[in-house]
Amino acid sequence: MQFEKVCYLDPFLKEAIVRIDFPEPCPALTERLSNKLTKTALSKFPISEPHKFQTQELKFTGQEFSSNSREMTQWVFHGKDREKALIINPDHVAHTNKSYKSYESFSNDFLSFVSALKEAQPDQVVNRIGIRYVNVIDLKEGNPLEWSEYINERMLGIIDLGYKENISRAFHILELNFDSMNLKCQFGIANPDYPATVKRRQFVLDLDASAVGAFDLDEIEKVIKSGHEKIQDFFENSITDKTRKLMKPAK
Repeated sequence: MQFEKVCYLDPFLKEAIVRIDFPEPCPALTERLSNKLTKTALSKFPISEPHKFQTQELKFTGQEFSSNSREMTQWVFHGKDREKALIINPDHVAHTNKSYKSYESFSNDFLSFVSALKEAQPDQVVNRIGIRYVNVIDLKEGNPLEWSEYINERMLGIIDLGYKENISRAFHILELNFDSMNLKCQFGIANPDYPATVKRRQFVLDLDASAVGAFDLDEIEKVIKSGHEKIQDFFENSITDKTRKLMKPAK
């Protein structure tokens, strides 16, 4: 089944994250942001909050060990309602969004800065690209351990082992290898009141796709789209039509 056109008006998505990591500190992001990079960031994220932080470097040379701390600047740009953020430092660039509307809008916010970074640092290499969606299906009524009407029953077996009145958490980790990309799926009853027994009816689907290698900045768009598609496929195979109805499919 293809899910490329699937979109919901009221999803259970709590946070979407996309991030790129650099093997070495990016020169264009080391001491200051150029006017062009700053302007690009502000066009999507109009609130700027730069701050300093310390990093610790550890080096081994033969049998000798040395450590060195260095001060770095991290630039954080927020949306006008602080519903999203662009985090920039010499080691990585990340975009988080807690008010996700569509993949196109979410990815464009990030890729606009990547495009400007490409102009500032054409030869920059990325060694990891990741995209993650954290979904929390939160229902106000019903048995907090009963999910068969909303979640694929093949994902629920552990709950039926017994001890239901004693369950404080029932959580799984499934990791899938697609050669060029890994998909880490964390799902189940995480229980926000842990270690107390489960009282609230919540089910988490935390899906994280990542690729590791040596990538040019031009390759980022293709990789995150591939990750998005793998996450969407897993998500749609994890839920039922009753859950889809709650999320109000777009016409």
